[in-house]
Amino acid sequence: MARASGRTVELAVQRALAELDFAPGELSEDQYEVTIIIPPEEGFMGVGAVDAVVEVTLVGDEFDFYGPEEESFAGAPGRGVLEEYEGEEEEWESEPGEQEAYGEAVLPAGSDGARLKAFLTRVLAEMGLSARVRVSEGPDQVRAEFTGDDLGIVIGRRGQTLDALEYLASIVLSSGGRTRKRVELDAEGYKERRRRQLERVALRKAEEAVKRGRPVQLPPMTSAERKIVHLTLRDRKDVVTASQGREPNRWVVITPTR
Repeated sequence: MARASGRTVELAVQRALAELDFAPGELSEDQYEVTIIIPPEEGFMGVGAVDAVVEVTLVGDEFDFYGPEEESFAGAPGRGVLEEYEGEEEEWESEPGEQEAYGEAVLPAGSDGARLKAFLTRVLAEMGLSARVRVSEGPDQVRAEFTGDDLGIVIGRRGQTLDALEYLASIVLSSGGRTRKRVELDAEGYKERRRRQLERVALRKAEEAVKRGRPVQLPPMTSAERKIVHLTLRDRKDVVTASQGREPNRWVVITPTR
């Protein structure tokens, strides 16, 4: 159970779920219960406003760690956005003063970091979202973090929209014969929470395989998710892991060694 506050009930629920290591959109509404401790009040002219306070309790012992079945989010941006972006990066770059105000390093004009931020800002505008983008750049990698109140659309089911944006962003940065840098996108720490969640699942299922003395098959996963499971269990001597099936429905099988 987790308790959190926010100017709306929805925002308070998102914050409580984040404390439980779940990103926005990762659980369906039937997987948790919300108790409103204090309802929100707008006050008069902003004076006397009261934030909502809620308690969120997960339902049951086992959760579908792939998120809700219904995909209520918009799909990844199409080729049209990518085509329109070409040659328009200057229009979408943030002013240096704005970056400094938010504690973000100034990105040199024309750099991969500036081009990535321009592209992602354009995508957010096309999606009708007001989230911010913070970008950091190294010799071999460019990383962007989305921050905002409602990022379920950006993340998508099992992070698929985020992965699609990451793929499109890598194409943008490598256009024009540029040397390709590794692009990594995240939204409110979703990927880190996802990694911890998959590690817990892998360890729990490994114990189940050893206890039962027979292989345990996990549901289909993306290649990035399967890699996390393999790395989590690679040093164990009592189980081995192997990927089976064909994309996009490949899964991991955890087999006891004795």
